[in-house]
Amino acid sequence: MTPSIFARQPLSLRKTAIVLIAALILMWFDSKNSEWFTPVRSTSHAAMQPIYELSLLPSYATHWASGSLQSKETLRRKNMQLESQLIHAQAKLQQQDYILAQNARLQGILSTTKPEQFDLNLAQVIGTDANLLRQIVVLNKGEQDGVQVGQTVIDENGILGQIINVYPNTSRLLLITDEQQSVAVTVKRTGQRAIVTGKGIPTSLSLDYVFKTSDVRVGDELISSGLGGRIPAGYRVGRISHVEDVQAANFRSIDVTPTANFIDNAYVLILQDKR
Repeated sequence: MTPSIFARQPLSLRKTAIVLIAALILMWFDSKNSEWFTPVRSTSHAAMQPIYELSLLPSYATHWASGSLQSKETLRRKNMQLESQLIHAQAKLQQQDYILAQNARLQGILSTTKPEQFDLNLAQVIGTDANLLRQIVVLNKGEQDGVQVGQTVIDENGILGQIINVYPNTSRLLLITDEQQSVAVTVKRTGQRAIVTGKGIPTSLSLDYVFKTSDVRVGDELISSGLGGRIPAGYRVGRISHVEDVQAANFRSIDVTPTANFIDNAYVLILQDKR
């Protein structure tokens, strides 16, 4: 018996041929009457749904990662923008606070003295003296502004010192905190006279030549007395902060806290006698 053509082919080719023939027959029946295969078609689609979803997972993951990164980058940029706006707002508030503080200080300065007694020359502190051992600052007003040696300088709280050098556009102010500077004062509560001397530091003065029997107390206010004619009378100098009796001396050791601001004063007032 002569073998058929299928018998002479390999097994795999035979299986493939059988499947193709069966597929062609099914396709022919489906074209003639498609309603027969509707249940089979629905079942196959339902069975393939998980495979479709698994095949889309890489795309979903890529989309999610891209959206997450974009979201984080957007939030980071918005955060940086808000921080920048906050810094600018804080800077503006600082400038406004500084301007308000300067205006308040200027108003205080201009109200510390009587216009009928002095011409008030407002000056700005623009530097300090090269000699760090001296309590000297440089002002932006000089001879062209009517500044003269010996004129008294104050701020809104009290006496700062005296002008010791005058140049065309600047002048040098020797503060009463300098060791070589002194001011004749009166204890406001009792009227007792004394001398306040600088210690070379901006935070403390010394009240000299006060006997142990004198009535002075912590908190007493010291006012310039005008003795000697160098500094006008009636301006605040400081308050007594410490009183100590030294056994070997007849005088008391008294510390005074200055009333004027010797640390960060930006504007000062030069008293110019109208006469």
